[in-house]
Amino acid sequence: MDFSAPKPGEKVDERQVMEEVQLQMRAQFVQEFYQTVRDKCFKICITSPSTSLSSSEQKCLGRCMDRYQDATNIVTKAVLGQQ
Repeated sequence: MDFSAPKPGEKVDERQVMEEVQLQMRAQFVQEFYQTVRDKCFKICITSPSTSLSSSEQKCLGRCMDRYQDATNIVTKAVLGQQ
């Protein structure tokens, strides 16, 4: 997307700009969310890092990620008033 100033007489589609900004914000949120979940779940579930994950570490990571996803969905619904 071109963020340069519009040329004289050129109309700016504000709706399109807002949609693009919202899309970028959502992508940033998702990236930050998974970075946070990965860091926190790794600290909780991985007791001794190695070249592979044990089955218990895999299960722990799966449950941990699911809990973070559920919690985020609940908070998002509450904030948006969609409960």
